[in-house]
Amino acid sequence: MRRVPTLDTPALPLAAALAMAMAMAGAHGQPLRACASDADFPPYVFTASSGESGVAQDTGLAINVLQRALRRAGLEPAAVQRLPWKRCREMVAHGQLDIAIDVPTRELDPARFLATDAYATVHHLYFYSRRKHPDAAPLRSPDDLKRFRACGLFGSNLTALGAAPSRQDTGAKNVRSAIAKVAEDRCDVFIEFKEVIDNLSQRDAALRDAINQPGLARAELPGEAPAGLHFEFTPATKDGVALRQSFNATIRDLTRNGEMERMTP
Repeated sequence: MRRVPTLDTPALPLAAALAMAMAMAGAHGQPLRACASDADFPPYVFTASSGESGVAQDTGLAINVLQRALRRAGLEPAAVQRLPWKRCREMVAHGQLDIAIDVPTRELDPARFLATDAYATVHHLYFYSRRKHPDAAPLRSPDDLKRFRACGLFGSNLTALGAAPSRQDTGAKNVRSAIAKVAEDRCDVFIEFKEVIDNLSQRDAALRDAINQPGLARAELPGEAPAGLHFEFTPATKDGVALRQSFNATIRDLTRNGEMERMTP
């Protein structure tokens, strides 16, 4: 059974937390509003065609967990928006939206948000040019990253991983574009989660070929422990502590009974 990081936060009795969270349904009068990055992040959040109609809709493990936790709390399914990541978090921080989806552990900000326990564990890897580094991967320690031009998907917080702010390019809207920047020597390394790369490779044969091109190599990001993915609430959310506990109980139960893996697209 996969273990996920937990946050040390005071806990209400579960029955009391659920009762308080259920009371929020009447208080809000409408579904909670959630946001996720507009860059696809499978299997956690991504856009896929639905059934025979072919209508595109947002799906993924994070959205499944989100709606399950809200249902457990007696709330309506959340309305989910896909936004540039920095804008998503700022809108949650200012109470314009209620929930941010898929916040990495390194980016948690307890001074501005209420965060859940992690519902998934992820691992960073990076791509580099074999032509420029034929003998070995260029990063040997976490401090090495400061010396290289680092690429990430739009909105990525590479500073949290040790990249120098002046040597970052986070303008790529998808993995294919970021890979091309490394191949064309516009970036030295492209950093992303291993789980996302593996899932995309299974879904997209052309991307799989681009990732596996002879001139490209990958390696684990040195010195990094596995990270978690969390939900964050605006402190303005009514009874947010109770809602967080309802989410944590859902995450705990789905992990213990193995349903978390079965819910992963």
